Amino acid sequence: MRTVEALVPLKLTLFGEHAIVYGEPAIAMAISESMKVTVKESDRTIISSSSLHIGNIRVNLQDMRVESDQISKALSFVIEALNYFEEKRPALINIESSVDPSVGLGTSAAVIVGVIAAYSKFLGYDFTNLEIAKISRNVEKKVQGLGSRMDTFTTSLGGILYFPRGSENVERLNSLPEIASGYVKRTATTAEILRRVKTVKENGREFNEILKLIGLVVEDARDALDKMDVETLGQLMYINHGLLMSLGVTSPILDELVSTARNIGLPGCKMSGGGGGGSAVCLKSPKAELLLESRGFKLVKSELNRTGVTIKEINS
Repeated sequence: MRTVEALVPLKLTLFGEHAIVYGEPAIAMAISESMKVTVKESDRTIISSSSLHIGNIRVNLQDMRVESDQISKALSFVIEALNYFEEKRPALINIESSVDPSVGLGTSAAVIVGVIAAYSKFLGYDFTNLEIAKISRNVEKKVQGLGSRMDTFTTSLGGILYFPRGSENVERLNSLPEIASGYVKRTATTAEILRRVKTVKENGREFNEILKLIGLVVEDARDALDKMDVETLGQLMYINHGLLMSLGVTSPILDELVSTARNIGLPGCKMSGGGGGGSAVCLKSPKAELLLESRGFKLVKSELNRTGVTIKEINS
């Protein structure tokens, strides 16, 4: 039986979340936590996942709809990724994540990247990682509407990536201090928070100035990374979090964590990702990991992944 596996790294946003949606720069990194998408030959298409809590879902290949509207919404990223291909072959598609879904680590993007990577290989295509990133970005836009290319590109390409202002280019950075990260359950989805930010934009003239300030922080952070100036990098993390708080995308648990980190002298800490709970990222130290755990955050493996999505074909 022919089987294709795609292993997709998850990601952390170091600087610039939300502002990148409106053309400002950002910096993100792929990490050692991962998602595995497996595609196997079958006489019908079934999508399953124990870690994402979607059970075993049969899919009608004629119209790519599932049996339940509620489940269809949860699987919209998978369905749209499969819909990219004009050719369809029935397959068992299994998706397993090393972390909980919707916690600011790019699991939605990883689902798209993994399905595009594994299913394309299953159909006989040989896409590059950059091609997978671009296709996955288009799929994400169709489903979510708002958003940026950051998550799909970071999980596809790997490494620590700088996304320039007002450009579709991406640059790979070389320097990175050690990072500690963890997550808690979110109180809102990324799409909901993006809509919340859009409302702030429409109702406040200060919005554009806040975005510009975040963009300046990202540019300074890039310089600090080039110089490995950890002290400046940490200060910029605190500033970035404060600006995100002014956009209304943080949460009480994240704000308390970052405030405590600053009060006890940790070199840098901020929210990471969409916000509303979810992930936090700090410059690594024993105190940082202890603080994250003491506030109920589940620690994640934050070592840098340099390869991006990898594909393995198994013939048995």
